[in-house]
Amino acid sequence: MASTQSPTKLKELIYISVLIAVGIVLNLVEPPVFTSIPGPKLGLANIATLLALLLFGNGEAIIVASIRPILSSFFKGALHPIPFFTSVVGSITAATIMIIFYNLFKKQFSIVGISIIGGITNNLAQFFVVLYITRNTAFWYYLPVLLLLGGVSGWIIGLIVKILYNRMGVVIKNGQP
Repeated sequence: MASTQSPTKLKELIYISVLIAVGIVLNLVEPPVFTSIPGPKLGLANIATLLALLLFGNGEAIIVASIRPILSSFFKGALHPIPFFTSVVGSITAATIMIIFYNLFKKQFSIVGISIIGGITNNLAQFFVVLYITRNTAFWYYLPVLLLLGGVSGWIIGLIVKILYNRMGVVIKNGQP
């Protein structure tokens, strides 16, 4: 019995590792959405987290959401507290909320809807990290922009993930490489 489970677990570990690696690469190559507004990016790396949730489950999504931003920050040399903590906290918080909504409301929310919730949550979590670290209340004026951008980016990411999931889900579930 153990011999049939071991290759399956190894294959899953490989897929999770690939998702983390793809998320890191997407994070490293993704340019800012607007050069005039500090911070906002489309968040293409979040594709990896949402795919991990849909293809493998809750724990795997948290693993991808935790490891990916840490390694991305390391490779970027962005270990300064603000970019590091905003990235890590935003990613893990968004993954957690997406997991909750996916598990409790998957019949009411599509993949795109779950992704929109994740995008908004990511930006909201990052906002509170910056607010906590800087203690600058002027950031409150920036919150509506961040929420709007989080929703739009979540929608775009959701559309991409929906396409990828439909293609990858068949391959992974059929046991093909």
